[in-house]
Amino acid sequence: MLLLAACSNDFKLNEQVSTLTVTPAVTDAGIVALGTASLLPISLYAQDGDVAVISVDVLNVQGDWFSLVDTSFPTVANGETATLTVSYLPEEEGLDWARVTITTDEALTPSHEVAVRGEGAVPTVRLYPSLLDFGPVQSGTSATLDVTVINEGRVALDLSDVAFDNDRFSVDDALPIHVIVGAEATVGITYTADDESEQTGAATLDLGAAIDPVTLRANACSTASGDLYDSDGDGFSFCAGDCDDWDGGVNPAVVETCDSVDQDCDGVVDDGTSCVDDDGDGFSEDGGDCNDGDDAVSPAASEVDNNGVDDDCDGTTDSGSADDDSDGYSASAGDCDDGDPDVFPGAPEAADGVDNDCDGLIDEGTAVYDDDGDGYSEARGDCDDTDSGAAPGLTEIADYTDNDCDGTVDEGTVNYDDDGDGFTEVGGDCNDANAAINPGEPETSGNHVDDDCDGVTS
Repeated sequence: MLLLAACSNDFKLNEQVSTLTVTPAVTDAGIVALGTASLLPISLYAQDGDVAVISVDVLNVQGDWFSLVDTSFPTVANGETATLTVSYLPEEEGLDWARVTITTDEALTPSHEVAVRGEGAVPTVRLYPSLLDFGPVQSGTSATLDVTVINEGRVALDLSDVAFDNDRFSVDDALPIHVIVGAEATVGITYTADDESEQTGAATLDLGAAIDPVTLRANACSTASGDLYDSDGDGFSFCAGDCDDWDGGVNPAVVETCDSVDQDCDGVVDDGTSCVDDDGDGFSEDGGDCNDGDDAVSPAASEVDNNGVDDDCDGTTDSGSADDDSDGYSASAGDCDDGDPDVFPGAPEAADGVDNDCDGLIDEGTAVYDDDGDGYSEARGDCDDTDSGAAPGLTEIADYTDNDCDGTVDEGTVNYDDDGDGFTEVGGDCNDANAAINPGEPETSGNHVDDDCDGVTS
């Protein structure tokens, strides 16, 4: 019989040993704007048993901007994954890296190392324009203009918010807006007019970078461009008494017509027309008033004998006394031509070389008469015959009026954008003859020119 004997040391049970897999070995935050945190996750996977993390040490080798987000260390259950997060928050420019050491209760490899790195950079951004002038905006309406965000740096930007110091201004686009390196994006700014008073403000764009706010203004006659503020191009700006700068047929030089509109901007609707009771006696010309400039004459008045006037507008003067042309006035009542029914006191003056209203002046108030005494009638090119400061050949001045009647308001003055760059001298343009110089331009180093009109040359 063959006897077999075995030593107990010849047989060992294969015991499973728990292990932790840590990934990645190297993680890179890339280029990060100064003052902005980037989170770097480190994955911990346990197999063949639970693994307890005993400690995590972050050693900043270059720079001092890496730190552990959560200092409560996990026990990673078998077959599960846990995450450690390292924050990179650079405060200075340059390349940075750190060594992350993870110590566990593993029997075989209780220590793991991960390298984390990143680069801090200053975000560089430019806004254009630096000033938004909405011009005249009617009460109850709104207008929108764009600000362009130009990313000139090495860090992607997020426009997360726009703050305003005047609640009549608001953002028209959904935020955030992402702007990659070397690209540009626009954000709409809207002005809503509750009235037509002058409004100013500032918009501060949160881009994670220090940048000056955008200046805002609307209905701003104190700093307006004459061209911008004459929206309808009728030679009268919003700032110079045009009560409807969106209608070229409404301005202080227009003759009032019967249309329920204050066309001449004097605050009275249809005054001087046949449908309005100009003398306040309760009757207009359309209502039978034969002299709407005299409140003692109307269809409701009583006839007064021997005064040469048709007081009650019945077509008969003084119960039948002499009114040869039947216009309601006899010669004794001031009719300067009792043979012409279109000539009598209070008659509308026409451009016909006749003193129609018997006031001693011929054709006053018509297109052929120089009403303001500047040497030009409307027929000879006077664009405002109520203002002696507006006539062909006059010098343009900064008063929001077309002084020289050439169809352009304030050209050549501080109120006008002469170089077409969107800025007037009043609006901050320090060289209104050069479109490349204005508050919205970037400063060019070394050219000895104040490109952005901030008072400093480089």
